[in-house]
This record gives sequence, structure tokens and C-alpha cells, in this order.
Amino acid sequence: MGNLKQFPHLFGLNTTPPQKVTEAGYRITATAENFPALKNLSVALLVLQPKGFREPHWHPNAAELSYCIQGKALMTIFSPGAGHDTFLIEAGDLAYVPMGFMHHVENVGESEVKLLIGFDHENPEDLNLSDSVKVMPNHILGDTCQLDAAFFATLKKDAKSSFIASESQTAIPTLAEATNTYKMRLEAAAPPIQNAGGWVKMSNGFYFPALQNIAVYSLVLAKKGAREPHWHPNADELNCLIKGTARITLLSPDGSVDTFDMKPGDISFMPRGYLHHIENTGSEDVHFAIFFSHKFPSDLGLSGVLGAYSNNLLAALFNVPVAFLDQLPKHQRDLLIVGGG
Repeated sequence: MGNLKQFPHLFGLNTTPPQKVTEAGYRITATAENFPALKNLSVALLVLQPKGFREPHWHPNAAELSYCIQGKALMTIFSPGAGHDTFLIEAGDLAYVPMGFMHHVENVGESEVKLLIGFDHENPEDLNLSDSVKVMPNHILGDTCQLDAAFFATLKKDAKSSFIASESQTAIPTLAEATNTYKMRLEAAAPPIQNAGGWVKMSNGFYFPALQNIAVYSLVLAKKGAREPHWHPNADELNCLIKGTARITLLSPDGSVDTFDMKPGDISFMPRGYLHHIENTGSEDVHFAIFFSHKFPSDLGLSGVLGAYSNNLLAALFNVPVAFLDQLPKHQRDLLIVGGG
């Protein structure tokens, strides 16, 4: 089942049938078409078998930011100005592809590759290399490649695009382990925020300067840990649960409240500015990959908000004695992660 109708902001990505599937792999996509709550963001789960590859393609209306869940993959990006970037990504790594840039990804390991791919559009579009060649006249292709037109006459112009295919032999090029503009080793980084409740590792415009209109955080909540009630003034949020079980409460401007549980493979969407919290409801760590529709997502949390106002004002607001609020800590900035221990 895909969209869980009783919870309009929750979607079962893992339980949705793949829209694209071959023997070499498959892709499950959540867009505004099957998850109407989405805006400015969408996500796909791409699974490639050994030697499988997602054919060279580009997205006319969206950039993509991939989080590698498992496996080893080779990515090549061809960009304006004859830019050519080829690099390896493994579990915990990120790869960013700007809108319109040609790119491919292939499994060069011995086990499945799984990628969570976030897009900065609710309905991302695909154009594939195989289709691009097939639709063009043979004489134009010949002139383009400085070959006789007859060379291209043997192509099966009526065949469907490969989309996901498999190589007979995958050769891993020798690549120096160097920093690449479009790659970030997110899980190898130190968490800027860590306490008894968990930790968060951030990939935004500060840590990954290539990003535009999208960012991703790796959030781990320990047992009894929680992401404090908060909202993002400038960004929508798309939560992808990788491990553990979690509960979310979301407050909408019309006063409606959604509280729902998530399991691995579920995703949930938090519109920009809507109050929400996330808590670990299980006995093991919870791990989320969280995409945002801004390269610098901003944050406002209740810990800092309650510390910003006088106890006299809060007492009148909640109809309690002022003395009752004397025990309320006056945090001057958000705690972000709370609980645990």
C-alpha cells in the first residue's frame, strides 16, 4: 500500500510496487502523483543488482541528492563546459547532481546497491540517453558523431529505453580518493550536535557547497530520544526512516493534528512552517535520512521559544501561576535533540 489515507502525511515507500523494474534492479518513486501531500520535494528508492546500472539520464526540472544506504556504486556526471566527474560512493556517502546534468550510477560491488534519492521537485522528470539517440534522424546522428548515417540504422529505434540495465562485465576504474565537488562522506563526518538523545550529521550549503535548493540530515535518535517539537520557516521536510520505529505528531494551521507511527521504509512529509516532533518508540536506535527543500534549512524549536518569553506572559497564556514556571529552564537556543539516557 502506498499513501496511507488515514494519515495524509505518511507514505509506505517500501510497500509501493516499483514503477520501473528489470532483472538488473528497480525504482520506487514517491511524487505528488501518488503522495499528494508532497511539495518541492520527492524521493525514490533505487536498487541495483551487481553489474546493474541506471542508464545515463538527466532531470529537466529537478536536482537530485542521493544517500547511499548500502553497497558500492560508481557515478559519472557530465556537466556544461565538458565537466567530467567520476567517483565511488558507498554506504553513508552523498552524491549531488544539479538540474539538467547528465549522470549515471552503476553497481560495482558484489551485493545490492540501495540509494535514497531526494529531488527538489514534487514531480521530477526523466530524460534518458537511449531515448535521446533513438528519436534523432540517422543522418543527424552521423553528422554529430562524424560517422556514416548507416552506422545508426542498425539501432532498434522502436525499443524501450533501458532505464535499468546490466553490464556483461563491470570494470572499476582506478580513482584517487580525493574530494569531489559533487560528493560528501556524510556518515564519516563528526556530528555537530550529540547528546543522550542521539545525534545529527548535517549536509547543507555550509558542509556541501555544491547544493542548491536541497539538503539532507542524518538523524539518529537513541532509545527514548526525540527530535524536539519544531518547525522550519524556510523549508519543507521529507523524512525517510531507514532503521527503527518512530512516532510523529504534526500540527497544521487549520488546527488538525496527525499522530502516526513509522516503520523502516516509510516516509513522511512535513510542510514548511508546520510544527512537528519525532520520537523513538522502540528499543533500538532510530535512523532517518531527512531531506529539506532549502540548502540552508532554518529551525525553530520549542526549547528556545519557551525560553524567549517572560514567565508572566507564559503564565497568562497557559493559565498557571507565575511561580509554577520558575522551574522552566530559559534556553537561549534550541536543544534540537532531547530525551534519551
